[in-house]
Amino acid sequence: MKRLLLLLILLPLFTPESHGQQAYRIKKRSNYNNPELPKVDGTDIWNDLTGWHDPRNNKEYIIAGSTDSIYFFDITNPDSMVLLQVRGGGSVYAKNRDFEVYDHYVYCVSDQAFGAGALQVFDLNFLPDSVHEVYHSDVLGKFTHTVFIDKPSKRLYMPMNSKASGFSALDVLSLDNPEQPAFLMKLDVPQKPGGGFLFSRVHEMYARNDTAYLSCEDAGLFIFDLRNPNQQQLIGSITSYPDRGYNHSSWLDSSGRYLMFTDENMGLDIKIYDLKNMSDPVFVSQFNSSTLAMPHNAYWLNDFAWVSSYHDGVVVYNIRNPANPEKVAWFDTHYEVPELYGGYKGCWGIYPYLPSGNIIASDLTTGIWVLTPEKDLLSAPKIQSEQLAIQLYPNPTSAQLSIQGLPVSSEKTKVSVWSTLGNFVMQTEIEPNQTQFQLPNLPEGIFILHMQTEKGLVVKRFQIKHP
Repeated sequence: MKRLLLLLILLPLFTPESHGQQAYRIKKRSNYNNPELPKVDGTDIWNDLTGWHDPRNNKEYIIAGSTDSIYFFDITNPDSMVLLQVRGGGSVYAKNRDFEVYDHYVYCVSDQAFGAGALQVFDLNFLPDSVHEVYHSDVLGKFTHTVFIDKPSKRLYMPMNSKASGFSALDVLSLDNPEQPAFLMKLDVPQKPGGGFLFSRVHEMYARNDTAYLSCEDAGLFIFDLRNPNQQQLIGSITSYPDRGYNHSSWLDSSGRYLMFTDENMGLDIKIYDLKNMSDPVFVSQFNSSTLAMPHNAYWLNDFAWVSSYHDGVVVYNIRNPANPEKVAWFDTHYEVPELYGGYKGCWGIYPYLPSGNIIASDLTTGIWVLTPEKDLLSAPKIQSEQLAIQLYPNPTSAQLSIQGLPVSSEKTKVSVWSTLGNFVMQTEIEPNQTQFQLPNLPEGIFILHMQTEKGLVVKRFQIKHP
């Protein structure tokens, strides 16, 4: 998400290569903006956002950041955004805020700001009537660049974290008690063979089952096993690659096989790497919306990459074949004719995981957007190979699953479980000839199982039903 004060602001440049129109296969539903709010850098009001779905009443909400506050919107009716509440953000003139939701709590941080920064936690359970701040402290984090929550392990990751006790490239907190985060560990950054550290800051990150993919600015991307705080292990890195620049953020596909990441520099492409051998990642492809575009954040959902791409707005790519990404849709939140590329203007944040299929996005100057893509852009994952006669049993189940019909393999099979809302639940590996594995304690409902076999990705649904 996020810019740094010392990054060079590039002079405006024009390129005739553009979308040619404001929107293609994505339509506007609603937009909120208040140009009277405090600005930084002369024009910038908004930064990041996230979404929350309340399963009790099937309502959808936006939590968004401005330079001065945190905004809560009801977008259950996407054509009519309702501003519910504005809460102080613990700092003022903040260039970036970041948010992550765990259960019915949202965790909020800010950086590049003035005043009393803090880690804030709001209980969303009382929406749409009110939000309740249940935690506000600078002990665990005063100014923090970004946050990420690995939900199965109940961990809150805090990259580039400044607090009274000092600065950390990355801190990890426990959410065993969601209203009282507790310090768990500080990342021990490895040293180079000739001395000095591999990197000094983690700009942003992605984690799954405590394997952390760290975007470390000019140093590159590093992969760590952080399951045991006392035995942290560097297991892979991507430090020399095409269009190498300011390594900004990454996202993993559902199988865990492919990693997508961005470099926050004008004209540098999005990259995809194959992590079959995590200690030796292999380059797969690179792509961009236009020659001078600057992708900011890229999210993997089913067969598609959803990207907030500054001047080019929201851009969608079909990446069913990771080796051949194809731009298939866009909505330019920062529409100009001609488009003047240069500096940090346009779409900052995007969230594509609401069950309605509506997409929410934030633009530095034009505000908060609710968008609806065409239905085929929300398609469920497809089997990427020949159909395999794989069956799950028992189905329904409550605690474990057996898999029948897996192809014979000498390698482990990666298995991940997702909710029908696109939320990651768990990931494991099945040994050769193994057919059974345990499930975590899941609520009743339908879930989706992804299996990365040697013949491709297989997707199966199963039901959780308790006795």
